Amino acid sequence: MPPIKSLPENVWSRIAAGEVVERPASAVKELTENSLDAGAKRITVSLKDGGRLRITVEDDGSGIAFDDLPLALAYHATSKLREVSDLERISTLGYRGEALASLAAVADVEIRSRQAGDDEGGLVRTHDGKIIEHVRAKTSLGTRVQIDNLFSGLPARRKFLKSASGELRRSAVFLREYSVCNPSVSFRLEHDGKEIFSTDGSGDRRRVLSKIWPEGAEIQTANIQAEHLNLECWFQSRAGLSGRGDVMSFVNGRAVNDPVIKSAVATAARELAGNWALFFTLEPSLVDVNIHPAKAEVRFRYPDEIYSSVRNAVKRLGSPMFIPEIAEKSVTAPPKITPSPKFQPSPSRSGWNFRDTPSKFTGSGNYGRDKVRQIDIFSDDTESDEAVPEVTFLGQNSGGYLVYDTAEGLTLIDPHAAHERINYERIKNAAEKSRNVQKLLVPVILHPTLALEAAEFEEALRSSGFEFENTSSGVEMRAVPAVGDVEFEPEALLRASLRALKNSHDGDTRNILWRTWATMACKASVKLTTKLTRDEALSLWRELHECEQPFVCPHGRPVMIELKNEDLMRRFGRE
Repeated sequence: MPPIKSLPENVWSRIAAGEVVERPASAVKELTENSLDAGAKRITVSLKDGGRLRITVEDDGSGIAFDDLPLALAYHATSKLREVSDLERISTLGYRGEALASLAAVADVEIRSRQAGDDEGGLVRTHDGKIIEHVRAKTSLGTRVQIDNLFSGLPARRKFLKSASGELRRSAVFLREYSVCNPSVSFRLEHDGKEIFSTDGSGDRRRVLSKIWPEGAEIQTANIQAEHLNLECWFQSRAGLSGRGDVMSFVNGRAVNDPVIKSAVATAARELAGNWALFFTLEPSLVDVNIHPAKAEVRFRYPDEIYSSVRNAVKRLGSPMFIPEIAEKSVTAPPKITPSPKFQPSPSRSGWNFRDTPSKFTGSGNYGRDKVRQIDIFSDDTESDEAVPEVTFLGQNSGGYLVYDTAEGLTLIDPHAAHERINYERIKNAAEKSRNVQKLLVPVILHPTLALEAAEFEEALRSSGFEFENTSSGVEMRAVPAVGDVEFEPEALLRASLRALKNSHDGDTRNILWRTWATMACKASVKLTTKLTRDEALSLWRELHECEQPFVCPHGRPVMIELKNEDLMRRFGRE
């Protein structure tokens, strides 16, 4: 084993920097938090090439004294802590004294700053982790930090950065979150000279949320007071939209990615899907923020209160899962259920019961395993001239399962699982063919956040059938992939596709997307409680047996159960 030696500064500083600065958005986060700690009321972030070439953060905060500028770039130098006991009650966003030093280790840094009352400010520049200039300079009140050529000396780290649009999106998400948390601060994000996002600093949180969340749906709020904390909860329903909503969570003004909060939202809001913004306020001594250099993880003294506070907020927002149980059940007539439009029953017949004439289908093989041909749905119970097997729909039992009679016995079918399989294979077959596009009669104007996400994966989306166009109104979606005859909301299809692309490491984009669309088809399938007419039940049988794999749904559950005649005879003792 080689002898142990101390690492050179240019090595250990880069190792330490890698924990704090992962990508351009990390730098934006650290610098923006410094601006907020400095009491800034105006923060402007400018990026070039997604921040890979240049990041500039300018504020009107309290500024840095000229003599302190070099010290601001040293490791473990901070104005926010003085002694060990201060770690027990951290009230600022920054406190470790690592951000600027870490940035100087992996990029070229320039800081210009002036404090109130000073006629002029100062400038300090670094290169390769060393200060190369420190002079007096004319500058605006506040601080301006410029980061050039991030990770230029670390090609291994730089090659893992995303595209310019991808890195821009990450910074935009962070700034939008902090603009919600700090509605009294004016935020502005620019990319390559173009404004991407801005707020006016009016102090109206609802107004900021309306710029971030989709238009149209009501934004609700609830305040919960617990013994050790206060929760301000904002919610926007995503009823009718697929996928889980966004969750922004803050603890004492700090954006956190905490498993306790995530679990609380996932559990308590299972029946109330939507977008969430949660603002927890508690004594600094009751939360430990010194868990990780990125400061996104925290540890609570009373985690049960976090969980219960979210549950109570959901109660106030009206989740059906919290409707109290009624002791005495009243008997009411069941609601009228409209048959699924996915099947097309004949208009000449409205329904069927056990007294109706059975229907006959003919086909080859295992009663529809090959293509099944309908002879005469409404024929009398007479034998066909052809010597072919028959399939008769007997009815739908109280559990919702469909019962069919065949020459070999009885078959029970789960209509939801069967429809899932049918829709799944329709989309799979459509997606495996050449690129098909469905033009939208009315283009969909994408929300700015969604437009940024789409830009990151634009090539993959366009190759799959999505079409976008930049207009004076914003980014418009003009077409979506044609996915057979299964209908989806265009925006829901785009959002689901983006989630799949972001979460997958598989290089086969086409395969990733059709699996996602096919999974969405499950939600478009009829429910087990849906009452099907005879025509719908027979249409379901026919389409199911035209599938490549009719016996299991896309999730692996059985679609049908067969009771052979010989099994029935044995059970009745007729063998």
